[in-house]
Amino acid sequence: MKKLVWLLVLINVGLLVYFNKDVILPSAPKAALLAIHPEKISIVNQQQIDALPKKGTQATVPPTEPITPPTEDTTATVNATPAPEPTPTKTACYEWGVFSATNLTGAQAAVSKLSLQPVVKEQSPLDSKRFWVYKAPLKSVEAAQAKALELKALGIQDLYIVQEPRWKNAISFGVFEDEQLATNLLNELKAKGVKEVVKALRNQGKGHASLQFNKLTDTEVIELKKLKPEFPEADLKEVACS
Repeated sequence: MKKLVWLLVLINVGLLVYFNKDVILPSAPKAALLAIHPEKISIVNQQQIDALPKKGTQATVPPTEPITPPTEDTTATVNATPAPEPTPTKTACYEWGVFSATNLTGAQAAVSKLSLQPVVKEQSPLDSKRFWVYKAPLKSVEAAQAKALELKALGIQDLYIVQEPRWKNAISFGVFEDEQLATNLLNELKAKGVKEVVKALRNQGKGHASLQFNKLTDTEVIELKKLKPEFPEADLKEVACS
């Protein structure tokens, strides 16, 4: 009898456990379902399914090419704008003379200070004649400077005050080989109201030589002209280069 009672008890306990197993022992599948987020579930189409890797196959990743740093192409040509070529300096040739034997030495010394190397050109008595247009020496440097300003106001720009001791403070307008050119200048000066202007034979055929300069720049010509007041008998003129 007791065995029958215990058998019924065991059967009832077994049935109780069976029908309440979800409460007593949570199953693993239900625990896994709790970790699923429904809002993250998406529906895939057939094309996406076909793109999934198949079982037993391994997705292959295309090999990547090694990246090498760019090398400088020494043969490449750069299409840069070429630098403009420097403009050649304009030069010209000049002759300065005629000088007497005494003044030639002084002129050469003055020119050497300008780092110029002229060539001495001997002159015949006929070639050495020069006609000078000038105004006689004034009493002082101040008087000569005032007269020069007065003449420039008349439109006469080509003049200078002579510094040579013998003709100091005279005003020179030009020295010419051709007497007619000297005469023309004399008439022009008188027409502008210049008084006491003189034309005279400057060298009287006693000139000795002239100085020839090759390829002078504009700056060098300006510096050379500054020496003219010291040598009024000499004419500085541009000549053809030999």
